[in-house]
Amino acid sequence: MLAQVFTVILVIDAIYQRNTIQLIALVAFELGMSAYSIIQFHQSSTLSKNSKDVTLEKSLRALERLNNAFLNSKWAEITQICVMILSTIVFIFLAYKLYLEFGWHIYKKIGADLAMRDRYKTYQIFMMLLKFDFFFFLGFSVQYLALIVVAWWPDDKAKEALGGEDLVSEIIRELIEHLVLSCLVSIAMLISAYWGLRREKKIQMYVFLALCAASMAYYIYTLFLITGNPDKYRGSKVFLSFFLCVDMVLILASVPVGILCLRNFNLGLINHISHATASATSAHSMAPLGVEKSNSSRRWSIE
Repeated sequence: MLAQVFTVILVIDAIYQRNTIQLIALVAFELGMSAYSIIQFHQSSTLSKNSKDVTLEKSLRALERLNNAFLNSKWAEITQICVMILSTIVFIFLAYKLYLEFGWHIYKKIGADLAMRDRYKTYQIFMMLLKFDFFFFLGFSVQYLALIVVAWWPDDKAKEALGGEDLVSEIIRELIEHLVLSCLVSIAMLISAYWGLRREKKIQMYVFLALCAASMAYYIYTLFLITGNPDKYRGSKVFLSFFLCVDMVLILASVPVGILCLRNFNLGLINHISHATASATSAHSMAPLGVEKSNSSRRWSIE
């Protein structure tokens, strides 16, 4: 659901900005979401089959409810997969049509300077990567946070109440660690990158690169934890691993593109970006009819 809302927002943004690179990335995102729906169905069926290996009475009852839930939602999930694949095919066709429509826009915005056009494309790619970073970084953070609060915390409190060792303090430590290293670092990293890129501030870009290294280290550490404790992450291992792998790929893509953008600072690109933003705003603003005609006549006379 959130992925579809995110897609709608990015599609509107791509059409508003006439950004062909973002359209291509959205096609890849739609293909990934179709694959994710298949992974979701496979994970549900795997949990249902693993219920035969459990002997504890409580676990048997819980997994029996899980098995019934899977049987009741099986055809709904298959329908979801079919709808996602069909929607992706339609989206690819429409994106191709828009790609042909927007091909002339970059030339009108930047001009015939090939070097400046390459810098502008690098800027567009980095901005597009930041948007996908936002979705996948926070997507992993929310899933892991829900796992800690909803699944682990009640279980550890119940075990501690039965006379077990102090497990709640360990959960609190892990919760604080996740909030700081994943949620806060991700938000600070993305804000720093966006602000540094729009204003051509090198310090903010250096902060972004440093936080990327910290995030990569945390994601690798978390991935090792997940693969080393399959029982602890049962039911969420595939989803978390999928988001972690995508997050690491996005960091590996964002860092070199960010360095390229950093090298393009103070070469005149910011003037074109500011002019493009002002032009887009004025073109989409609502003005009185007489003023709009006056402006349009001026534009035609200049062009």
